Amino acid sequence: MLNKVQGSKDTKGGRVSQHGTVENEPNKEIQDQTSVKTNLPVSVTLRQQLNIKNSKNENPIIRSCIKTGNTLVFTDFHYKRLIICNSDGTDIHHIPLSYKPRNITELESNTVAVSYSIVSTILIINISTRSITSTINTRGICYGISYNDNNMYVVIYRSIIHVIDLTGKVIRTIPLPSDDIRDITVDRDRLVCIDTTSIYCCSLDGKLMWKFKMGNFKIYVV
Repeated sequence: MLNKVQGSKDTKGGRVSQHGTVENEPNKEIQDQTSVKTNLPVSVTLRQQLNIKNSKNENPIIRSCIKTGNTLVFTDFHYKRLIICNSDGTDIHHIPLSYKPRNITELESNTVAVSYSIVSTILIINISTRSITSTINTRGICYGISYNDNNMYVVIYRSIIHVIDLTGKVIRTIPLPSDDIRDITVDRDRLVCIDTTSIYCCSLDGKLMWKFKMGNFKIYVV
């Protein structure tokens, strides 16, 4: 989730008013060459706002969310639960959990994987039956999680990705471009990850392809 964007000058004196800077990472063989930089406009339009609170006194802390079909699923870190509702915010219900959930990814229709950083665990949950179908222990504190091509990509200790199958077997590891990565998404042959200042796009072997640096903006990730 991102905080409100405010324009300011970057550290090199250039104007960054609702803009970020994209840096194309140079190849290892041409490290001395200057990175290509391009200003991209940022435009955000609020299309819909949902109220997923049971009452006005509730204060959920949403760490992650996904849309599967016509269903939205949120991880509520504060109340240790999943919040589930229709895409228009109706029919709200909950799945209580034993620990505080962090990130979530869809495995298949009605099945999600949820990371527990505090106990180094991933839960596989059927949101239709509201039941935990399996538990995977990770080899370290886990944060962001994404599912692609029958494997889960899990951020461990914010600095490396473990690619695991649905039994928890580690197939390989992928280095990350920062030691403070909080969340990731994988799509086909690309890995996009985020820390508190930048967005990175990498190949699936960890090679940095480009970096979107927010300058004096602040990305709100926890």
